[in-house]
This record gives sequence, C-alpha cells and structure tokens, in this order.
Amino acid sequence: MSTPEKEFITKFISLASLKTSELSAESKKPLHDVTNLGVALPALRYKYDHKRAKRSALSGSASATIELRLKSIRAPKFSYSREFSTSQTIYQVKQYLVEAEESIVDSSQIKVLLKGKVLHENVLLSDLRTTEADLVVMVSKLDTPAPIPQPARADTFQVPWTKIQALLQGEVADPKDASTMLERLKQGWHATEPSDLD
Repeated sequence: MSTPEKEFITKFISLASLKTSELSAESKKPLHDVTNLGVALPALRYKYDHKRAKRSALSGSASATIELRLKSIRAPKFSYSREFSTSQTIYQVKQYLVEAEESIVDSSQIKVLLKGKVLHENVLLSDLRTTEADLVVMVSKLDTPAPIPQPARADTFQVPWTKIQALLQGEVADPKDASTMLERLKQGWHATEPSDLD
C-alpha cells in the first residue's frame, strides 16, 4: 500500500470516529408521506406480456397442442418427438430435455433454435403459430470450476534440516531455544492438519 493510500485511510478513520452519523429528521417519514422511491430503473429490452398466457387459456387454445421435433446436430446427438400444450413455454421444453437426456445436467446448457434464431425461455409455444415445428437443440458443456491445486506433500522433496538448524544456532543465542524451535518446525512440517501446528 502506498503512502497516499495510508494517509487517506488514517484520515478517513479519524474523521469517521469523531462523530456518529445521524439521519436527518427528513429521512424519517411515515410511509403515507413517501412520494418518491428513488431512481427509475431502465425498461426491459423485450416486451413481456404476463397476461398473454391467461388470454390464450381463456380463448380455448390451452387445450391445443403442438408437435415438436427436437433434434441435436452436435454431440450429444439425439432426436425426440413429443406433443406439448401451446400454453407451455420453451423453458418447459428444456426441462423435458433435461429429464429425457442423461448427458444434459442443467437447462442452462441448452439453446433451442427455430430457423436459426434462439428462442428465449419465456416464449410461449402458441407464439410459434403452427401445429408442428422442427427445433434445433444445441447443448454446451457445463462449466465446471478449475480444480484447486493441492499443496506439495512433504515426502516429494527433501527438507534441509541441518541447514535450518545451523541458521537457528547462528541467530538464537541459547542453543536449547534453537533446538526447541527446530523441533517445533519439524512437528509443524509433518502435521496433517493446521490444528496440529498449535
């Protein structure tokens, strides 16, 4: 840490500890007096109509079905044909594939394409506006975290205990203290758990 950073931190801590922060009287308002909840969030990139499924159910199309032929063009290769309700979504199609195919672990691995365009999970099957469709399924590998490297084992290389002992005897005035330190180092080196080092 550089000197300006240390100076900033020490001044900040000293200023912060001078007086406890207090909220102003204006910040404590009854709920019925609150008129603004803060900055407005940006609009979604796509328009989502949550009433769409209800409308399709009321119009009687909930009982309608669509025949989907799901085919993978890359490994793992598979082909499934099944009828789905038009009120179901692409997410439910992905869940079906996870259950049907052993090589797929999670629905996040799957991309479903229709005529080269990726279908989002919230798309209703009624939006395909057909009674049967051929969908291409792409399965990606599941991202697995990199393995944690294991520390080197004590038996893979030689420890120069005699050099360490000579160094300790040169640095520590009392030879008894030097031998005690060396023994503690050896015990800590051969310990299998950190609790053994105490």
